[in-house]
Amino acid sequence: MLYFITFYIVICNNIYWGFDMASRAISGATTRLKSVELVDPLENLLGYQLRRASILIMKDLHEALTSVELSPAEASVLLVIKANPKVKLIEVGRCLAIKRANMTPIVAQLEQRGLVERTVDGRAHALVLTPQGDKLALQVEAVIAQHEQRCLGHLDKATQKQMQEILHTLRG
Repeated sequence: MLYFITFYIVICNNIYWGFDMASRAISGATTRLKSVELVDPLENLLGYQLRRASILIMKDLHEALTSVELSPAEASVLLVIKANPKVKLIEVGRCLAIKRANMTPIVAQLEQRGLVERTVDGRAHALVLTPQGDKLALQVEAVIAQHEQRCLGHLDKATQKQMQEILHTLRG
């Protein structure tokens, strides 16, 4: 277990610092602020490192998705519906760990934009993508692929796969 915790800390630091360097290079930042050497009492806390990495990765994803005018939540819902035509709203919410109260406005926004429509499937409404939604979902997949490459491309494929397996285990 100690191995996995150490592994996570190393990976999270690599994600954080690798992404931070990449973002500085992308933004053209050339100046550095003088920093005081502080002891970071949180550096060895796995949850803290995961959260810091998550913040940076989600920030980049949010910025990347502005090109298709979607939030990360909307993009996620769009992709789940694409992968599961005629899925029910509650099932999408369960898949993405989004409460029904929060799912309703997300789907309403996607419907308003003409990306998703509800069809009657028995007693419940099922969600399907419109042709416009299908087209946008392909763009979203490309944007996300570029985002993943920016954030995780400095890690080799074996490390990325191992990270995915460990994170799936942590999520239960």
